Amino acid sequence: MSSFHEHHGQQKAFFETDPGRIATRLFGHPSFPRTMRCKFAFLARQLASCRKVLEVGVGKGLQLTYFLDRMPDDCQYTGVDIAEAPLREARERLAPRFQERVRLQPAVGEQLPFEDGTFDAVFCVDVLHHAASQPSMLAEMRRVVRPGGRVICVEPNPLHPANLVYLRDPIEKGLFQLTLTHAREWTQHAGLVETRLENLPVFFPSFPGVLENVYGTLERVLEHVPVLNRFSTTQVLFASRPPA
Repeated sequence: MSSFHEHHGQQKAFFETDPGRIATRLFGHPSFPRTMRCKFAFLARQLASCRKVLEVGVGKGLQLTYFLDRMPDDCQYTGVDIAEAPLREARERLAPRFQERVRLQPAVGEQLPFEDGTFDAVFCVDVLHHAASQPSMLAEMRRVVRPGGRVICVEPNPLHPANLVYLRDPIEKGLFQLTLTHAREWTQHAGLVETRLENLPVFFPSFPGVLENVYGTLERVLEHVPVLNRFSTTQVLFASRPPA
């Protein structure tokens, strides 16, 4: 238990201040708008039928308005994060038209403060590898999603060469644990079913902006190229809570 609290203390302390990391210094923009928007547009398509969703690890909510613009008008969104400073920024950044549909509060992924079966779907973006225990976090996600509801975790792909900069990073190195074998072990332990791990065809960065359309065209091609398509920047873990 002490290691559990130590891990969360380290993660919370880091994200309360969010100091500049290698990626921030190299690329000059911590939000990576094109690549992150690809992920949230994908999630909006996956969750289009959901009316109550939970995001674990909302952070600063950089793409929250973008995401909600693509969700049904009656969708109720709840977001939690281990750090409170980013949540304050997320509240300030959120478009006024969404204020009544959004609830933000502090919480850790392994101890979600919600009743069983509260949500139609639970998701996270670049967060699962920060958990002290991936099976425990997935078990909590399963608990708070309704029977038959979906759990979706968007994660960095360990095979993408750019992610090697995080190999010794104490905050990010957990991303290298995401393999199909581990995904199956974690979700089985969590009581989830229909597990699959897929590549999301995001290969290129957010800069320079003039190449955005070119990047999109190339990614639609690379998505269908065997072997190469395994080296996208992003993987997605899909699972479901068993039906009642």
